[in-house]
Amino acid sequence: MKLYVWLTAPNPRRAQIFIAEKGIDIEIVEASDPDNPGQLSAAYCEKYPHRRVPLLELDDGAWIGEAAAICRYLETIYPDTPLMGRNPKEIAEVEMWDRLAEWEGLMAVSEVFRNTHKLFVGRGLAGYDREIPQIPELAERGHFRLGLFYEKIDEQLGANEYLAGDAFSFADITALCAIDFAISRRLPITESCSNVLDWHRRLSARPSTES
Repeated sequence: MKLYVWLTAPNPRRAQIFIAEKGIDIEIVEASDPDNPGQLSAAYCEKYPHRRVPLLELDDGAWIGEAAAICRYLETIYPDTPLMGRNPKEIAEVEMWDRLAEWEGLMAVSEVFRNTHKLFVGRGLAGYDREIPQIPELAERGHFRLGLFYEKIDEQLGANEYLAGDAFSFADITALCAIDFAISRRLPITESCSNVLDWHRRLSARPSTES
């Protein structure tokens, strides 16, 4: 199998951390254009018309896109060290917190990044082969949403060691990638969110999360 990634993008990193935690041997392939690393290569976009990363290419040539779908597939064929829940209730809780981390955390940072960075002028949304304008108001909304996200998970982490309970899971991976992405864009964790700060320090010390 091959996993196609793009520089330090957060969604491929979700899959890479998951793979590292599982101890799976998968070839990692950079999908950026060698002459313009800020864009995906033409060859990759031809291979995968949805034009996003990550992409898992199976040994038979079939492919699976989207980080959560890739990790769900790998969880099924490599069930040891479960990262998506150990029983029906926990599976649902992990999925719930993963979706919240993606939509309220990762997407909030993406709103800021895609609508302010000069590299993405005309590329306000990922996955399109035509111009999508930047909208400054969406960046402002992203800042606001991210603050609410920090507060929400701070409350959850005040009562739990990890986002979905007492075990490290895919939900933690998604939240960590969202927050590290935010930090890289100078959107730090709110200082009053001490539970998030402690959780972030603990997760950043895991070998799988080293950038």
